[in-house]
Amino acid sequence: MCPKCRNFTNAPVGQKRRRCSYCGHIIDIRKAAKAVFDSPQQASSAVKAYNASRGGDDFEKAVERSKARVLAFMPSEPIRREDLAGGKGEQPSQGKRGTLMRLLGDNASKEPCPLDRLEDLCSKAGLDWNWVERQIQGLSNSGQLVFPRPWTVRLVVEEKTTDNKETRRDVSLGILTLLSERGRKMKVREIIRYFEERGVAESSVEESLEKLMRSGEIYEPKTGLVSLL
Repeated sequence: MCPKCRNFTNAPVGQKRRRCSYCGHIIDIRKAAKAVFDSPQQASSAVKAYNASRGGDDFEKAVERSKARVLAFMPSEPIRREDLAGGKGEQPSQGKRGTLMRLLGDNASKEPCPLDRLEDLCSKAGLDWNWVERQIQGLSNSGQLVFPRPWTVRLVVEEKTTDNKETRRDVSLGILTLLSERGRKMKVREIIRYFEERGVAESSVEESLEKLMRSGEIYEPKTGLVSLL
């Protein structure tokens, strides 16, 4: 359950954090109300039913029944030294920002980086996670970060290109229609080839794909493949 908007979302067992699909808040799964299900389909059905009803005691009962399973799958983590440090040795803001952008550039520019891994990297670099969460939200709002899946982030890297005065075209609607017609999943190269044959530049297709990922209408289940939500 998202502590901010109180809607429910799904995450794989063992995942520590994910982004809320409703309000964008990053959920600390270890501290949230939760229940474990045997399959993604069962979890998805429970989430849809609960969010539709916005209450009732069915989900609370499921939470109680699943406590033992939650503990079995998600053992408590040991206390870290930095958790008791009281914020000593905090870096200047500009230096922290630069450190975070370097970590994102090294680990989230070529392929998506799980939030759990980013948290570990930030901890080793001395960055407070609450501060990192606020930066992630800001970078996401500005379009510099996208969430291919709710528990992964990817840095949007702008490549320098020569000015050929080509007209930019937004083919977002066409991409959604194409995915619906082709079984909801397609390789990125196939989508680009499809539109290139119809006179649309590759850069326009890539920009439209990024726009759809930022809006949450599509996601990248694995590198080079996009799918409708």
